[in-house]
Amino acid sequence: MRDDMMQAALATWAAKDIPARLLAGQVAKLLNCSTEDVAILVSAGKLRALGKPKPNAVKFFSSIELITLLADRDWLDEATKTIGQYWRRKNARRNGLPTEKQADAAVAVR
Repeated sequence: MRDDMMQAALATWAAKDIPARLLAGQVAKLLNCSTEDVAILVSAGKLRALGKPKPNAVKFFSSIELITLLADRDWLDEATKTIGQYWRRKNARRNGLPTEKQADAAVAVR
């Protein structure tokens, strides 16, 4: 199954004339999300930048790896959940509401 996905990814890559290395903005366009969401996926370990860039350096991503991930429905599901959880927690903190973990801890203490 993995070989089939890789073959499909290679065919897609060749047919679309996509560069081998993608910037975060290009990754965001393929994922239909923002560049900030790409950073969220990187920090969550769902995406890996090429090389070992410094935190403030420009990051490049492998187009073949990304296309393979795009063909994996389970990965897309997890990436979508990760982005959603990040924004829920951030909005809860901004609005002074307890996050899911804080609410669970408060219930456990009672």
